Amino acid sequence: MLDTLIQDVDGHEICSQLKSMPETENIPIIILSNSNQVEDELAALDKGAIDFVTKPVEALILKARVANHLFQKRDRDQLKLMSSIDALTEVANRRRFDEYLHLEWRRAVRSRYPISLLMIDIDYFKSYNDTYGHQKGDECLKAVASEIKQHLRRPSDMVARYGGEEFSVILPETPSYSAFSLAKRIWSGVGNLNIEHTGSARVGHLTISVGAATTIPDENQSISQFIEISDKNLYKSKSEGRNRITG
Repeated sequence: MLDTLIQDVDGHEICSQLKSMPETENIPIIILSNSNQVEDELAALDKGAIDFVTKPVEALILKARVANHLFQKRDRDQLKLMSSIDALTEVANRRRFDEYLHLEWRRAVRSRYPISLLMIDIDYFKSYNDTYGHQKGDECLKAVASEIKQHLRRPSDMVARYGGEEFSVILPETPSYSAFSLAKRIWSGVGNLNIEHTGSARVGHLTISVGAATTIPDENQSISQFIEISDKNLYKSKSEGRNRITG
């Protein structure tokens, strides 16, 4: 809740600032005001407020309004979560990947900290589906997604299903050596699942290839260039025999 008459503070301006930042843009804001003018209410709503309450207001009424807005926000958050999850693997989907990478990229530009990205591809997955069937293929995707997720220790790290048998891992505030170390643990963990794959060259079990990229982004860099570096490193891993990490 923001009061428009706090000393030396413009409640409308604070509301506008909160709505302009990715970290706070979804917080519901109620404006409290002594004014009952339509123009003031319209100004508050135009700045992004979800409600406008004229003082004085009964405490029970205000409490009910807050509870109602919180309930609606929980519903919106739940719907957003459902639309951001890959139904099969229960990790983030491509849409959420794009949203989150853009969010963390902007933070990294502002704060000048490194951000890392892993692109992970299951080796010879088409052959796996052809040999064992699509149901086993789905089980394989779920097992790999779960294994990747187990190695992510921080709430800010995120794995997403990038498409088909490809996964991506976004690692904010992560230098290259830490990203490579995590990639090795994921690579080793998937191998230790010992999922039989007779179509996998030499090893006889399921393996992955990984491409890693790290940068400290600035205004002259683009997200697409960053993804392209990780993709190229993944391609190099695959072209050099798969079952390896490049980056």
